[in-house]
Amino acid sequence: MTRQHGFSIIAVLFILVVLAGLGAVVVQLATTQHLGTLMAQEGRQAWYAARAGLEWGRHRAINAGSCAASTTHADIFGFAVEVRCTQQTFTEGTEQVVVYQISSVATAHAGKLDETRREARMSVWKNL
Repeated sequence: MTRQHGFSIIAVLFILVVLAGLGAVVVQLATTQHLGTLMAQEGRQAWYAARAGLEWGRHRAINAGSCAASTTHADIFGFAVEVRCTQQTFTEGTEQVVVYQISSVATAHAGKLDETRREARMSVWKNL
């Protein structure tokens, strides 16, 4: 009868290496999933910040009759929001109509790898 010394230690080391590799893969997958969820949430927040910029631009255009070419609002919940507005006047029969075209861009982490940016646009009109 021969005795095999050291065989079980090799098997244990092999199993430990395999389990460590599986653990590293699981950690990497969990990290990637977490970052994806965070980016999706930040994208939704950027969309809402851009929509808020549109509503601000619409309010200024309709109620104040003001259409600034470009206005930047820094740090609205961590986003820089740029609102642009152009206006054109048309004659419809006997009435004059002003059409405002408003765009809003919300950006977080500008110029970095994880930059989040959303743009929203709208057109509104008002009788003069």
